[in-house]
Amino acid sequence: MRKNQRTATKTAKANIASHDKIPLIEHLYELRRRLIYVAVCVVAGSAAAYGLEQKLIAILLRPSHGQHFIYTSPMGGVNFLFGVCFDIGLVVATPVIIYQLLAFLQPLMKDTTRRFLLTASVAAGFVAICGVIFGYFIGLPSALNFLLHQFTSVQVRPLLTIQAYIQFVALYLFGSALMFQLPLILICINRIKPLKPRSLFKYERHLITGAFIVAFIMNPTPNVIDQLLVVLPIIITYQFGIAIIWLINHGRNPEHIYSLREQDAERRAERASRPLTPLRAPMPQTAKAGVVAAPSPNALSEETEQPIVGSRPQQYAATTQRRKYPPLRGQLVQ
Repeated sequence: MRKNQRTATKTAKANIASHDKIPLIEHLYELRRRLIYVAVCVVAGSAAAYGLEQKLIAILLRPSHGQHFIYTSPMGGVNFLFGVCFDIGLVVATPVIIYQLLAFLQPLMKDTTRRFLLTASVAAGFVAICGVIFGYFIGLPSALNFLLHQFTSVQVRPLLTIQAYIQFVALYLFGSALMFQLPLILICINRIKPLKPRSLFKYERHLITGAFIVAFIMNPTPNVIDQLLVVLPIIITYQFGIAIIWLINHGRNPEHIYSLREQDAERRAERASRPLTPLRAPMPQTAKAGVVAAPSPNALSEETEQPIVGSRPQQYAATTQRRKYPPLRGQLVQ
């Protein structure tokens, strides 16, 4: 019996979940709409960057310390210019990209409001700008100094294309911006499934190992100080994210909340698994010991098909007189 009840509960839960689900085609339509918004914002940012192309190119070339670049095709200069404008457009549209991504994932995050989405998007844009500034002024000069001057000699000189240089700078700044997004990523995961600071501290060893791998990729220099320029921000942002998770979950027990939600889901499933019975007219109460149930005044005799009049028992008549029932309209009572 318990097995059947569990099966019915699981079936009812599946039915409730199926009612709450959105068809796949609706998700695809929503994804297309949000990608259109992102594309429009990127194009607008790229168009705005085109008006400031000379200043932006000078800023991007400054970390190279006077290195000369070339392009090897007739369209190389145009591709370089469009690449710079596109990268600037991505940076400008970062808050919009983050907002559209979080809005698309909103069904997975419980108790998520539009205010949280806007706040998280603005914070992500601000943190991304901070990461780009950090990578531009601290990490990128060190990496370029090592890569452009460590392997040179009298016969070996770096001769780079401008497309390769801009691609390297864009990837480096993108990695720096993503590196500072760890607190936001932890907050979003905590919205989907509550995290525990203790469990996050257990994964700190793996984070430090991954941070050194990322540092070696972004800044492949044997100098430990240059490596720490990338490792320390990752560790600090991770600790900051743990502190935010603790503040968010402080004062509430996620396990208790999840147990209440499971109990509520089980009750809803139990109510949904019950068969629906049609509404019927109330049946007359069964006669008690020593009391004969009297027929309704509107009842008809099966033999004469006439109203039953004068056939009430004395006890029933005394009960009706004591309760003082109002007389029926349009009907004579003898």
